[in-house]
Amino acid sequence: MFNVPMKFVELIFEQSGIVSVTDKEGCYIYVNKKWQEDTGISEKEAIGKYNHDLIEGSRALSAIKSGKVLTADFFIRRIDGKSLPGIMTYVPIHDKKNDIIGCYISSSFSCIEKALEFSERLEAVTEEYEFLKKEMRKRSGVKYSIDDIIGQSDAVKRLKENIYLAGASDSTVLIEGETGTGKELVAHSIHSCSLRNIFSFVKVNCSAIPATLMESEFFGYEEGTFTGAKKGGKRGKFEMAHLGSIFLDEINQMDLTIQPKLLRVLQEKEIERIGSSESTPIDTRVISASNVSLSEMVKHSNFRDDLFYRLNIINIVIPPLRKRREDIPDLADSIIYKLNKKLDRPIEGISSRALTYLKQRDWPGNVRELQNIIERAMNVSMGRSITLDDIKKIETVNIHKWDNKSDSSEILRSSDASLADKKQSIEKDAIINALKSCDYNRTKAAKDLGISRTLLYQKIKKYNIDL
Repeated sequence: MFNVPMKFVELIFEQSGIVSVTDKEGCYIYVNKKWQEDTGISEKEAIGKYNHDLIEGSRALSAIKSGKVLTADFFIRRIDGKSLPGIMTYVPIHDKKNDIIGCYISSSFSCIEKALEFSERLEAVTEEYEFLKKEMRKRSGVKYSIDDIIGQSDAVKRLKENIYLAGASDSTVLIEGETGTGKELVAHSIHSCSLRNIFSFVKVNCSAIPATLMESEFFGYEEGTFTGAKKGGKRGKFEMAHLGSIFLDEINQMDLTIQPKLLRVLQEKEIERIGSSESTPIDTRVISASNVSLSEMVKHSNFRDDLFYRLNIINIVIPPLRKRREDIPDLADSIIYKLNKKLDRPIEGISSRALTYLKQRDWPGNVRELQNIIERAMNVSMGRSITLDDIKKIETVNIHKWDNKSDSSEILRSSDASLADKKQSIEKDAIINALKSCDYNRTKAAKDLGISRTLLYQKIKKYNIDL
């Protein structure tokens, strides 16, 4: 304990909001009137008591031990049972020898009620901000964020770290990973983490655009450039992504003839519409993705090396599912949760035996293949959870289909039947196999065959299939 000039304290501290002082052990030696009013604890009841016994979340002892000024949220447990929140600052008190002899604790609010009012206002503003941010993301074309990347493995943690680093930069990013690993998800996440996240995110699938149309799709065209051109011309994808990000998916499929023009855009930061002699400045971040190694393509002269160097400033490699098998339970739960909404199913989870089996697979199709397996299993499951039998059942369907292909080959080699008869025979066999694998549940068989239940009924009647 040490002596505190009480008159001085009463004159100054009563004007300073909620104030208390502890000794070096963290025991109260002073509490002002505001503190007593808001806690419902009298001075007599507080003096000599440990600070952390009365204030939940107190950091007085941490401030005393570290010698640092700390700020923290706290909860005061009142005698009447109510719990009041607040924000406190903890300042170590030093003597002339610079030894710590106590802690000065204060709140920037004059009373707990004002702190609570401020907290409620802050919460309302935060909710409004989050709502506006979501709306801006919808308008910008962003569908995913880093929170949509599921998994706790070291590989996923490193991936998220790399995404945050990429989001903090404005350099080009090259995402590499096998088919089905989630390259688009990572691209969206990078944009969401960046300062460009309120502006457009424009996706371009390079493999889906014919080489003859790629230039007009990327850079746009002027009115009257060619027959069928839109009145007023058309903006290209790069103009649409101005101030935002453009995602060039499957860039390994980009035609070699367009690559020099993309290189010029990256170098000069401007585009030129087809039919125009004027250049338009653009400020667009380029994120690209490939399911094969671009460096290997460069070695075989299938991709320009100068463009590769421009695109590959930040390189992010997504691990395949077989290298993060420990994430399969979390991924399965997430997939089931989403599919329950889509399929209106009550599936609660997946059995431990089924998970063990899934972890043993090689997953050449990665997460996309896992989604396929789980959705198909959900469509044949009769219980509240996916079992190993459900998974085996859909795999049996695959075997039937494979066997059916062999049978079909024999049918097609037969010269005794017409082409129409051969097709009908193949279709009939496929329907019979699907019905058998689903225990003649027509709804499930229709889903497995990829046709409507009505069409399945028509086919059953047409082929006189005995149920």
